[in-house]
Amino acid sequence: MSGSEQVIANLYEWATLTRAGIEGVSKVAAANMQNYARVNKRWKDQSGNARAGLNGGMFWENPTVLKVYIAHSVFYGIYLEFIADRKYAILEESLNKFKDVWFESVKRIMNA
Repeated sequence: MSGSEQVIANLYEWATLTRAGIEGVSKVAAANMQNYARVNKRWKDQSGNARAGLNGGMFWENPTVLKVYIAHSVFYGIYLEFIADRKYAILEESLNKFKDVWFESVKRIMNA
């Protein structure tokens, strides 16, 4: 293998491992946000559907943009987030709780 072929192979390996690492910490952050939101929700459960419908996840929007999210899956989730001066809001709090750890983890992976 020539020198340039080895460089390309090494770059491909680095990109693959880096992507896998970033996906891993993103999945952990999404699960942490989901668990935090379900435990710390501010409304009183009626059916349990709103709590069970709090979901965290991640996806690649395109090859260079990764999105990590926490969201409601029930149609009335938007009301829980915005009614009564955001008294029942939990999504933003969950995101803010774990975003710094996620950013630091991604920075460590990128600098490795």
